[in-house]
Amino acid sequence: MNNRTLVVAAGLLLLLALLWVTGVLGRGGNRPDPAGARQAVDVSEARSGEATGRREDDGVDPPMPAKATAAAPNADAWARLQSLWGPCEPVGMGDALCREPLDAGVSLDEWARAKYLVLANKNLEVFEPEKWLAQFREVHRRPAGSEGAIVQDLLGLQGNNFELVVENVLTNREDAAELKPALSAVFDGPRMAEVVVYSIGDGEALNGLLIVGRHRTGDEVTCAYHLWD
Repeated sequence: MNNRTLVVAAGLLLLLALLWVTGVLGRGGNRPDPAGARQAVDVSEARSGEATGRREDDGVDPPMPAKATAAAPNADAWARLQSLWGPCEPVGMGDALCREPLDAGVSLDEWARAKYLVLANKNLEVFEPEKWLAQFREVHRRPAGSEGAIVQDLLGLQGNNFELVVENVLTNREDAAELKPALSAVFDGPRMAEVVVYSIGDGEALNGLLIVGRHRTGDEVTCAYHLWD
């Protein structure tokens, strides 16, 4: 074999070696890196967790937004009734609607009696609490577990001329058509855990009623006061 042949053979071997190295490196460069792939998956899962509000590492679902419950007082309905009935202030003869906290350990009867004296006591100089309390008595208590129908409950009350008081409240007024659904929106339904109606007056010319409802939450009371001659 002459020198020329040896040179050609060596060149071919060198070319084959270069092609083999290039092929190996090319295949190795296209092979996925396990560590890099795992990192990409982690990033993808993290982004997915951010979108759904859940983190994979803690396994805890994010808190759901609070839902309005039927037990919560209906502020719009209460404001509507007060616009028809009147503000919470001592009026003596007239109407007043109040919503106030109920202290722990205080019964609905105790609260109603005390609030009645406050609302009736417009004229401090001539007010006689004993005379007014003598006329304070329960005339209706909604059965436990009932969502009630305050308008029908009032219309069904009879005796001691109480039906005349109810007529004055529900009928003898220009806004009677608006007042009835407004009363129902506040005192009926699951928002009220307890509703009591009291007869009130001065024992002479003035007679009226006090509707008192304890909210299902247990820490608030709504009352509607009406006193007329």
